[in-house]
Amino acid sequence: MASAPITVAALTVAGLVLATFAHAVSRSDPQPEPRSLLQKAYDREVETAAGSERCTLYHARFGGQRAQLVAVTKGSVRNYVVMEVGKRDPSMRALRSNWLRANYGDSEHLWLGDYISADSALARARDLCPLARRCWPGEPDCGPAGQSLTPARLFFDRPPPTHGM
Repeated sequence: MASAPITVAALTVAGLVLATFAHAVSRSDPQPEPRSLLQKAYDREVETAAGSERCTLYHARFGGQRAQLVAVTKGSVRNYVVMEVGKRDPSMRALRSNWLRANYGDSEHLWLGDYISADSALARARDLCPLARRCWPGEPDCGPAGQSLTPARLFFDRPPPTHGM
């Protein structure tokens, strides 16, 4: 009668193996997790970069040690703009937005990240825009419009406000 406990143990092990297999099969098609905003922005960046053959780099200085990397598509050219930034000041954020709009028009501005230095942001921009794909200033849609406006020129060269006539 020693074989009865062995048979029970074998049936128990077989049942556990079968239950484990059934559990694994039921979980083999997991539901994907929702993508974060950062992952969606990265996906959109990769998709857009793959579709654009030409690109360029631009470096704007607004004072400060940190840098932000922004991608702006003008026509068929992807412009990677490294902006040196200072403190998190709402007025400076507005100035940078106005500068982007003045130099690149109403094209979509895609934020690609904050960096501890302009050098690290430029390194990332160079990865996204290798030398072989770069266009040069003067080519259509390559770089800022006309002569780039400095933050001071942007502020002082604003047209005076017009009051109702």
